Amino acid sequence: MSENSPKQNQGGAKDPSAFSHHCDGLKRAVEIRLLTHAYEGYTSNIIVNLACGLGLYFKFWLNDADTGVVDALILFLIFQSTIRAVIGQRDARHLSSESDPDSKVALGAARRYFAGVVVGSLTWGGLLHMALHSGNNELMYFAIIVVSAMASGAAGLLAPMIKSGRFYISALLAVTTVELMLMPVPQSVLAILVIVFGGVMLGAHTRNHKLLRNSIELELKNSALINDLRVQQEALTEFNVTLEDRVKRRTSDLKRLAEHDSLTQLFNRRGIIQWVEEQQRRIPNGYAFAVIFIDLDRFKQINDGMGHATGDCVLAEIGERLTAAAPEYSAFCRWGGDEFVGLLAVPEERCADIGLEYTEQLRAIVEKPISFSNRTVSVGFSAGLSVSKPHPVTVSEAIRSADLAAGEIKRTGRGGTLLYTPDLVAEQERNLIIAQRLKHALRAKEMHLAFQPLVHSHDFSIHSYEVLLRWDNPILGRVSPEEFIPVAEDIGEIVHIGEFVVDTALASYVEELGRASPIRLALNISLRQLVVPGFAQFILGYLEKYRLPTSMLILEVTETIFDARNQDTIIGVLNDLHSLGIEIHIDDFGTGYSSLSRLHEMPISALKIDKSFVQQIDDQRCAIIEGSVMIAQRFGVHTVAEGVETIEQARLLHAIGVTYLQGYLFGKPVEHFAEVVVNSDFLIWPDATRGIAS
Repeated sequence: MSENSPKQNQGGAKDPSAFSHHCDGLKRAVEIRLLTHAYEGYTSNIIVNLACGLGLYFKFWLNDADTGVVDALILFLIFQSTIRAVIGQRDARHLSSESDPDSKVALGAARRYFAGVVVGSLTWGGLLHMALHSGNNELMYFAIIVVSAMASGAAGLLAPMIKSGRFYISALLAVTTVELMLMPVPQSVLAILVIVFGGVMLGAHTRNHKLLRNSIELELKNSALINDLRVQQEALTEFNVTLEDRVKRRTSDLKRLAEHDSLTQLFNRRGIIQWVEEQQRRIPNGYAFAVIFIDLDRFKQINDGMGHATGDCVLAEIGERLTAAAPEYSAFCRWGGDEFVGLLAVPEERCADIGLEYTEQLRAIVEKPISFSNRTVSVGFSAGLSVSKPHPVTVSEAIRSADLAAGEIKRTGRGGTLLYTPDLVAEQERNLIIAQRLKHALRAKEMHLAFQPLVHSHDFSIHSYEVLLRWDNPILGRVSPEEFIPVAEDIGEIVHIGEFVVDTALASYVEELGRASPIRLALNISLRQLVVPGFAQFILGYLEKYRLPTSMLILEVTETIFDARNQDTIIGVLNDLHSLGIEIHIDDFGTGYSSLSRLHEMPISALKIDKSFVQQIDDQRCAIIEGSVMIAQRFGVHTVAEGVETIEQARLLHAIGVTYLQGYLFGKPVEHFAEVVVNSDFLIWPDATRGIAS
């Protein structure tokens, strides 16, 4: 009979008392009360349904719309409303004296209630179809408002019956959405708004149902407790035994509430540590915990794009999956937000290996699509792994270590698993020191620039200079850009550093080479700088400050410009720079996540092949370079090869078709342009360039 069956307990061992006779009786009583509540508001629901229908019919009449089919639908609405009201009154009377929800009376009443809701929603589907295809905008919007109001009202009126309410709300708004999309001019925006509204109403209906169920259950529990106390007063001994039992159960319930997450039913932080204390005596000797810290990837996008109600449903489903995947001597907890922690007791000598293998099993389980309310969501995660003795203090420390590992894998590339090592702590501490020192580096004049030439591959004449940033700190020593640039981006210092680089580089260029120099200057720009509002005008302002032509400037960006999240902004800025005459080069091409489908949309002048392909060149790397050159030629752009250190590499790259070369073969980074001298060995051979060209 029941369409409101309670969910099974999750997140720990199943409580046998959930199946006791007492709890069964309580559940039956709750079901009867819910059904009775439903019929108490049944007549009101029918009256509202009928009034809305007559109002819509009156709106048809006022707008001189064709009411032929509408007449029949309204007559049917009046007829079925009358029948439902009569049957509902009869069922309500019978239910008032019924105590068994599995009896024929209760079963029949529940089925007739659901059937009435189905018939009513189908009738409204027909009315809505006629209104949306009447060709009258006023009538169409009136119908949508009426249906939305009915769906909103159903979140409260139909709260006692979870399936009936969900069907009614879903049916009304699903028909509205489909009809809007099937109109001669599809109303996509309205359809999306209806879908969002439907999700909110379904969530509100679910919450109302839970609140009503919990209120009834609490009322019945309190009534039962009062009755028990009254009976126990007649027999003091029996009273004491019963009261002690109830106190134990209530204490157990309170303990569970204190140690479990209400959304996922998994342990919370307090609960998982308490579980470890309880397991110390049970776990076999020689066993240790594989501690797995799970951080969901891009979960914020689900919350922002689909709503927090959807995000909660995803978290609850993941909680169920983790619970189902927990073997003996294991437990999971929701650590907070979209973070979970798993503990798996396994033989200590194989703890790390088993932990890594088990994490991948969990990944396959979690990443299975999650479907609900006609939506499908897929979620991945990044994970950190550490090993711990089965003691609360060491487990707490291991969770922190696994958290560090998860944070590192999330920073360097989502979707993987990293085993914690002590080096991670040292790296985190160094990054913290770098972040603190970096904020004062410019003011302390610890940063300076170096310049390295790029030459034409056919004659080794200088084409441009790449500007390289150097940082010498009295505490840290020389810090490489690969180390401090990501930190500068994280803490927001990259914009100030970028302004220093642009200003200092252009000033040095004017002072040492002059404004008439044909040689260009290449500056590295991060994605964080590129998306700052007004970046193109910022660059133009400095060029005007030093009275330099825009054609002398090259901006090198990494493959992060293909990031779809900022695509429109990035393309707009690059087009603005290109229209000013500034060249755009893609740095480290082939090492990131190039999107060739996006390459043609961007005003790129050259692709810069990463030095890792050049310095250890073999057949496979050579094929990658050839492919990059072919792509560049097809798109009509040049290629630059970094890291050239031998004449053999230069010959091969020129033969492949690379346009420009850069590397120690032609000059190391120096602090002044005058110090740049192309390797004199080339000048010893009069036919050196012809040899390469051949």
